[in-house]
Amino acid sequence: MRYNQLVFLLFMISVFSFAEGQEKNSSFLLGLRPQYGFVVKHSGKLEGLTKTFPWGIEVDAAWQLMSEKSWQYCFCYPRTGITFQYTNFANPQVLGSAFSLYPYVEPVMGSHRRLHTSIRFGAGPVYLNHVYDSVENPDNLFYSSAISFIVHAGINLNYVVNEKIKLKLTASFNHISNGGIKNPNLGINFPVAAIGLDYNFNPLPYVQRSKDKNTRLVNYRMRFDVGAFATGKTAVKGHERYPVAGVFTSFSYVFARQNAVSLATEFTLDYADRKEIIKNNLVIDGCYTDHKYFALMVGHELILGRFIFYQQLGVYLYSPYQRKDPVYQRYGLTYYLTKKVFTGINIKAHRQVADFLDFRAGLSF
Repeated sequence: MRYNQLVFLLFMISVFSFAEGQEKNSSFLLGLRPQYGFVVKHSGKLEGLTKTFPWGIEVDAAWQLMSEKSWQYCFCYPRTGITFQYTNFANPQVLGSAFSLYPYVEPVMGSHRRLHTSIRFGAGPVYLNHVYDSVENPDNLFYSSAISFIVHAGINLNYVVNEKIKLKLTASFNHISNGGIKNPNLGINFPVAAIGLDYNFNPLPYVQRSKDKNTRLVNYRMRFDVGAFATGKTAVKGHERYPVAGVFTSFSYVFARQNAVSLATEFTLDYADRKEIIKNNLVIDGCYTDHKYFALMVGHELILGRFIFYQQLGVYLYSPYQRKDPVYQRYGLTYYLTKKVFTGINIKAHRQVADFLDFRAGLSF
């Protein structure tokens, strides 16, 4: 299962947060685009399954943000919205179709020009109508969960036809998988091209603003977090889920307008690993190898209002059970319910392979 693109999953939602709904200084748009693409072969196990050309349609509901606050985040006028995407994988017997609904953020560069560009990051849930089944559909190794996740990244060329209508040409990359919740789950990667129109119901005039790089967007210098996380995952080549739970601490230091570095620790109990230990009779000094581990992590945070998107690189300090790599990555999104209480999601991965997706909560001091 390829997970190089998972950074976009949490990055998109975090940046999407600065809109926090429909701000007053914004205009509403609807977009419609048919699309066509191909499936990338990223594993030898997928021989024959990638010789297909998916097609579909995407519908956007978006807000073009024009406020000073929005400008300060990227020194551009971003667009945020939600997309419904239907994809037919042109292989109904094995792959079926995907129905996606995901929020996105789209920084727009040079929006005052007739011809301008934008980039888009999006992620969210997807429904798959023909997943793996050991009896009825054993060939679909791409995905095994009807409810999975899509990650979207694209670049767009926009042409202003008139005040309300834009022509949009898009090239994007899409990745669908379930985050390691259920096997098999190699994940499906499919680039697509699309062309269509955006209609702006209440266009606002472009306002030229200065780039004030000294403006601080974070009102604290240091932060200490403590919390707990939990999830479930399947053992290798298994289908039954086992609990995974742990606790973590983190110290963050803000060094720029909205960026921070962090040093963190985590202690984890992984009962899916325990299943593998028992199954393979992994014994040290007459006892089964310990399925618990303790790790140290360093990372970076992008702080956007109530949301924090972060990436961490971890190293196992205690892990008797030999894992895929001695180091791993985490990609996370935190949302603050209050100034002190937060919740979030996080993905742990060894290189391109996801280990598990967890849900967490904690306190900040």
